[in-house]
Amino acid sequence: MKKILLASTVALSMAGFAKTTVYAEDSQATNNVQSSEKIATNTVSNEKKNQSEAEKATSQTPETKEQPSKETVVEVVNKEGWQKENNQWRYYENNQPVSNWKKIAGVWYYFNQDGIMLSSTIFNDYLLNNSGAMAESSWVKIDNQWYYATENGKVTRNTWKKIAGVWYRFDESGTMLSNTIYNDYLLKSSGAMAENAWIKLEDKWYYATASGKIIRDKWEKISGSWYYFNKDGAMLSSQWKEKYYLKDSGAMAKSEWIFDEKYKSWFYLKSDGIYAETQWVGSYYLKSFGYMAKNEWIFDKDYNAWFYLKEDGAYVTGNFTINGKDYTFQSNGKWISDTAAYYKVKPITANVYSASGKKLSYISQGSIVSIDGTEAKDSRLPVKISGLSGYMNKSDLVAVSSDSDFIPHYTTDGNYLYHELSPYASIRVAPHSSSMAIGKKYYSADGMNFENFTVENPFLFRDLRKPTNYTAEELDKVYSLMNIKGSRLAGKGAIFKEAEERYQINALYLIAHSAIESSWGRSKIAKDKNNFFGIAAYDTTPYDSAKSFDDVDKGILGAAKWIRENYIDNGRTYLGNKASGMNVLYASDPYWGEKIASIMMRINSQLGEKD
Repeated sequence: MKKILLASTVALSMAGFAKTTVYAEDSQATNNVQSSEKIATNTVSNEKKNQSEAEKATSQTPETKEQPSKETVVEVVNKEGWQKENNQWRYYENNQPVSNWKKIAGVWYYFNQDGIMLSSTIFNDYLLNNSGAMAESSWVKIDNQWYYATENGKVTRNTWKKIAGVWYRFDESGTMLSNTIYNDYLLKSSGAMAENAWIKLEDKWYYATASGKIIRDKWEKISGSWYYFNKDGAMLSSQWKEKYYLKDSGAMAKSEWIFDEKYKSWFYLKSDGIYAETQWVGSYYLKSFGYMAKNEWIFDKDYNAWFYLKEDGAYVTGNFTINGKDYTFQSNGKWISDTAAYYKVKPITANVYSASGKKLSYISQGSIVSIDGTEAKDSRLPVKISGLSGYMNKSDLVAVSSDSDFIPHYTTDGNYLYHELSPYASIRVAPHSSSMAIGKKYYSADGMNFENFTVENPFLFRDLRKPTNYTAEELDKVYSLMNIKGSRLAGKGAIFKEAEERYQINALYLIAHSAIESSWGRSKIAKDKNNFFGIAAYDTTPYDSAKSFDDVDKGILGAAKWIRENYIDNGRTYLGNKASGMNVLYASDPYWGEKIASIMMRINSQLGEKD
């Protein structure tokens, strides 16, 4: 009997069923130990039974020659600890793979239901590194993306995190953001928030301030140079920003000449960075918008003299031949001539032509034009007026002197800029600018570009196809607010709005237009013919030629339809001046568009600035 028990013990030992105690995190480990003990006990009992039956069989069977055993001995390996199987790691206890969380040698690991260790992944918000260990206060790279685990092993999500003194941003998935802009903060390729630093993203340069935020839509002085950043925060370079030029490096040019290949011209940037215009820089003259004059005549009203600029841009002195004709210039470049600088239009209307002789527009009697400075063509003089440059017949013009005749100009009262059209009439054209000086006379060929500033009536170039923001009831208030009495148009706000909706023409413009053409609906043509827009009221025979309408409503609607078909549909969608817009052909008055825009501005101010 002792031999049998000994054999059983040896067999159990060989089979790997040694009684072993395993320490685990919970009761499952204890159950595993109890199961092992149970298996071992049952095995011993069965062996005893088999041995007893074998002995009994031996006593009953005659002795025969001993035969070799046909049973195959299989060696069973008891798995414990880490095992790599099919390139997957498992951890065994009591010959069984562990599942769920397991702390091994002080490090947490997670094993799925098949016992496979997870690695380089996020499980239930816990970050597991490439060794499978749960990360704690450390970085982990997964699929080329960086993540950061907090001290409790959880991935950092949708928040800012300061790590080793540097700020990082993580999205909702826990991925560290890099090479991007987040909520105006600039993040480098390392993911670190940039501070007082330049960063290049997709071939564009950005700059982060001390707060880490990018600069948008503004100028910034960095290391002594000015830079401009657009609305997206990108640095501008090799281009103009208003009157400033940004070089290839992005730095603003100042006190230097710049040749712009796009415009094929030299420009001079002053010490404040603004391009010089309508002024001299040494022997060179910079025209409107900063272009350097060359191979052309320039009239300088400050010197009341003509100058000729050569190919290299420098003014001519002494005797000089231009296009086969000899001229004489003073040592300061002034041309010795008695040519007048201004002319007045003599006939009721006079045409303005292009260099090739094409009619560009027409100008009303009494209008003052200035000499353009280009060479005269046969019997025509080069002129400028209301933004238009062209040629007019000398026979249509009479010379005037700025010393004895009134020359239209602009002045400011500190609130608004006014166009002084005569000693008795002026129109408000734009808000006052800090660049203007009260009491000073300003001259402009187009009403927008002046010596050192630019202005624009907010309604002069507005698209007239866009509706006003005012209701019919609000438009009805216009006539009382403007102190207009006896107007046939009073109370017609609904009709103006109907015209706006039917023909897609701004109702506020229609009211202002009718105010100019019909004296706010009180002129004889308005009263007799219901014509409030001067339709067909030609300069030579305005009353006789003016078109008639059946009533006031039809006068408004019919005119709107006519304007739509003859101007808006032909691309003249804004008031403009003599160079472009409706003013080119609608009226001979060179400042017709400016006047209507001025009325629109005044009405808008009275009604609450909704437009």
